[in-house]
Amino acid sequence: MIFRRIVDGIPQETAADDIVFDRHYDVIVAGTGTAGSLAVLAAAMQGASVLGIDRFSGAGGMSTFGYVDGYYYGANGGMYEEIDRDGKALQDEMFLGKVEAKQYLLEKKATDQGAEFLFETIVTGVYLNGKTVRGVSVLTEDGVQNLACEMLIDATAEAEVCVMAGCAADCGRQSDGKTRPYTSVKVWVTEAGNIARTNHDSGYINQYDPKELSNAILAAHESQLLGEFRNKKGRVLFLAPFIGIREGRRILAEETVTMQKILDGDQTKTPLFYAYSDFDKHGKDNALETELLQDWYVASNLSTVCLSVPISIKSLIPKGYRSLLAAGRHIGVDHDTASLFRMKKDMFKCGESAGVCAALAVKKGVQPIDLPYKEVREILQETGCLQEENNVGIMFDDQYRRMQVRWLTDENEIRRELAGDMPGIAIYSCKRLGNRMAEELKQWMSGADGNELLRSNCAIALGLIGDKACLPVLRDIVRNRDSFYYKDNRRTNQLRTVIAIYLAGKLGDMELAPMLKEILLDEREYGKGLYHEITKTSYLFNPNRNFNEVYFQVISYAAVSLIRIMEKHPENQEFRKEGLKILKEAFGDDFHIQKTTSMPEGTFEYASMQNIRDYVNRYCRKKL
Repeated sequence: MIFRRIVDGIPQETAADDIVFDRHYDVIVAGTGTAGSLAVLAAAMQGASVLGIDRFSGAGGMSTFGYVDGYYYGANGGMYEEIDRDGKALQDEMFLGKVEAKQYLLEKKATDQGAEFLFETIVTGVYLNGKTVRGVSVLTEDGVQNLACEMLIDATAEAEVCVMAGCAADCGRQSDGKTRPYTSVKVWVTEAGNIARTNHDSGYINQYDPKELSNAILAAHESQLLGEFRNKKGRVLFLAPFIGIREGRRILAEETVTMQKILDGDQTKTPLFYAYSDFDKHGKDNALETELLQDWYVASNLSTVCLSVPISIKSLIPKGYRSLLAAGRHIGVDHDTASLFRMKKDMFKCGESAGVCAALAVKKGVQPIDLPYKEVREILQETGCLQEENNVGIMFDDQYRRMQVRWLTDENEIRRELAGDMPGIAIYSCKRLGNRMAEELKQWMSGADGNELLRSNCAIALGLIGDKACLPVLRDIVRNRDSFYYKDNRRTNQLRTVIAIYLAGKLGDMELAPMLKEILLDEREYGKGLYHEITKTSYLFNPNRNFNEVYFQVISYAAVSLIRIMEKHPENQEFRKEGLKILKEAFGDDFHIQKTTSMPEGTFEYASMQNIRDYVNRYCRKKL
């Protein structure tokens, strides 16, 4: 047997053949947050002896200590629904808020089933035979304890235990390693005397650096108190002690769910549950995301389209490991999918399904991957965790429209949709059809007869399929600083200028470079109408009085597209030299940051442009 732990960020491994365990459990759950609390309950309900461990003083994670008491998307069903119903009744009877009622019920329902908890406790190491988990070492208020288990569920959200055990993991996006922005919550009393909460994007963080994490908590709390309540009757009660970190490590699993697989329909046939959301990325710096996400989110303007995603047991199993499951946002998904797979309803279901599988595996003396799927399915269907009705595919699903997305193949339908201000489905349908639509799109574009929407949308569709015939139209859009924005979504609708810059950069259009230089270096650029015409927040577009999103998107895409064009033409050394000079001058100071936002350093708004500047400057240093 070996003992693995992390010391100062460095994995360490020592022999542990003579270890004596203090106690033995069928299932140990490390982390009793949103996923972990349900894993404890579900495993106990299947008759397993269960221990839940958490560094906080109670269960629930973001649902309780984070005070995120509502839901965004996520699929319905599972044991969390009963907890919510009981919590509402208990709140009405004796609690001020449903958060406190939920924490009480999560703990009580589990202990009523025989489960135990160790709170204010951390896992310090993992015991293994080869790659089979045998137990953990924990630090409690009474000192160090060694606890044996048949199955270990890592529900820490940060894959802390999996990494201790030696599992491979990834973190952040490919371009710069950044994860999604974190949030913070304040709880306050309204003028009417009601208890309310407010959360917002607070910035970016490396949560694995203790100092940075502490500073982020302080900064988030400070940002929640920027004069909003001064001289008003509303009063702050408290700030949530637990900031909402939306993304962290993601394990390399036996099966990884990717955005490409989701869009291709390449999905498991043996789901434990369905996740459901849009790609809720939150960050504004779209230019640093994958091209696949930008094709969907930016060029096709489908940011708020929701997708149902089946999750199998293979995505919960770290590749090559035994007696170890992951439950939470750190399961086997890629960075793009991580923005979809993190909703609280789905985290509850992920924990529930992991708990059921772990307990059944112990009962049958097999590994979770070898469980008879029919038996697992029947249990999860009985609790409502797995519901075929949640397999809804791809949907527009909000207060403005609820409809199934149907990819178009009929030429007349495609043309009709491309002639309107909600062309996203038609544009992405053209991408799916590829070169089969190229000639028709060229004809429609050239014969638009004054229909600017048809002309520009055909150009965008051609750009998505990689046909350079679109470039004259895209250049015109950029040259005119076109301020038109699309209407497909309830929020995050895209500007035509930004789409054109993205696609022309993706196609390596050198003729666009002079316009990009003008955007990045001409101090008169900020005075153009494009940056000041959209002033009111609506479901169509989301400007902010402290953040000029139009300017930010144009500048960030101009910079990244110039880099893309340079990378497409490595043989042209003069062009490369000129491009690097432009980028260095544009981002050598904080000029663009100051034009983008009035918010101070450390805020989400400031950090958004800071991410672009850092990316560009790293690129320049690398190429010089």
